[in-house]
Amino acid sequence: MKPPHLSAFQEAGPFIYLSGQLAFNAAGEICHPGVAEQTAQILSNIEGVLAKLGLSRTNIFKATVWLKPGSDFGAFNDSYATFFGEHRPARSTVYSELALSAAVVEIEAIAYRA
Repeated sequence: MKPPHLSAFQEAGPFIYLSGQLAFNAAGEICHPGVAEQTAQILSNIEGVLAKLGLSRTNIFKATVWLKPGSDFGAFNDSYATFFGEHRPARSTVYSELALSAAVVEIEAIAYRA
C-alpha cells in the first residue's frame, strides 16, 4: 500500500491544521489494541508535531475525533482528559469505521500560534 497523499500539517497564518493521526509508534505500527493507549499515543504524536513548530498542547483549540466503536467513548474520554488536564479544546467526536482495521481512534487537531 502506498503512503497516504497528505502532509502531517499545514500552516495558514496563525493556524496549524494537523492531519488525522492514528496511533503509530516509531516503527510505523499501531501501538496497542486499546482505545485509551491509542488515544495517548496519538496525542503524544500530535504533541511531537507541535513541538517541532515551537508549540504545545495548549495551542490546540479544536479537535475532531473518530472513534470505533462507540462503546469505547468513556475510556477514550478519560485518556483525552488526562492528556489535556485543565486545557479544554473544542471537540467533536463521531463514531466511524477507520482506514486501518487495527485503529480504534483517529484525532485531527487545529492549533493556533498566538
